[in-house]
Amino acid sequence: MKSSLLEIVQWCNCITDFGAIVDSPSYWQLLVGTQLVGLIRTGEVPSLRTASDGQSPPPLEFKDCERQVTFAAWCDSRAKRTDAMAKLLAQMRHEESWASLAKWRDELYPIYGDPSDPKGIAVFIERASASNFGVRTFGVHINGIVRNAETGGLSMWIARRSATKSMWPGYLDQVVAGGMGNGIGLTETVVKECHEEGGIPAELAQTATCAGTIQYFTETDQGLQPETQFVYDLELPNDFVPRPQDGEVQEFNLWPIPEVIERIKLKQFKPNSAVCIVDFLIRRGFITPENEPDYLEIIDNIHVKLPLPGF
Repeated sequence: MKSSLLEIVQWCNCITDFGAIVDSPSYWQLLVGTQLVGLIRTGEVPSLRTASDGQSPPPLEFKDCERQVTFAAWCDSRAKRTDAMAKLLAQMRHEESWASLAKWRDELYPIYGDPSDPKGIAVFIERASASNFGVRTFGVHINGIVRNAETGGLSMWIARRSATKSMWPGYLDQVVAGGMGNGIGLTETVVKECHEEGGIPAELAQTATCAGTIQYFTETDQGLQPETQFVYDLELPNDFVPRPQDGEVQEFNLWPIPEVIERIKLKQFKPNSAVCIVDFLIRRGFITPENEPDYLEIIDNIHVKLPLPGF
């Protein structure tokens, strides 16, 4: 059964009342000082508290009346917080406290919110735990497009995610996409992901142009995920064929835009990848106020203001 484009983007942007989430007894606030940086499901807090109390000294403090988790006074720098959280999450992984940690990535995601840090980064945490903490995450999504030399018509390279992927196995995806981790910048991430996922050489990857961002507030099995994706358009030569490199992609297909739209409506794409392509279709005039009755509401759902700090 086909879905409307509005239903597709709301499948991704499914958290629409942030205030209700903050006030809900179902969540605890994660703070750095007085800055809200994340939201933790109440059911996840006891195991987090047990693990923290098992450290000497405990890196976290728990305020039951306010439903708040804060860093202990001794964790007063990015380096100290990062080291403490690495030990804490390694212990929780060993004890199988959170199911997400079975999908350990050995990749560090930044949590922003410390104005005293040169880059505003309060702490780095293991990527697999990001949704448990409900922190804002960042990534890049790259639309790989091919222009017909005779007609000027556009097609798009689409990846099918490996069946062994821990998240959304077998779903369709951008030609290249990846999270921003380990302190790597935007251009470096684009080049890195292009090489690792599609075998796209650096000199070609560097021609990708940033086309803005999409932002949404979604929910996973592990928790909340407010996310910013930096969107890039990469026009690829007609004779270039991306090739899977790192086992994360099963295959690539080059499809005309109408087929891409059809597969989006059939929910064959990973939700945030569908949102990224919808943004592309709006920017390139495939979706207009004249042919899409939900045009403005779609835009509202792909450019959400996120109430958590970023860079």
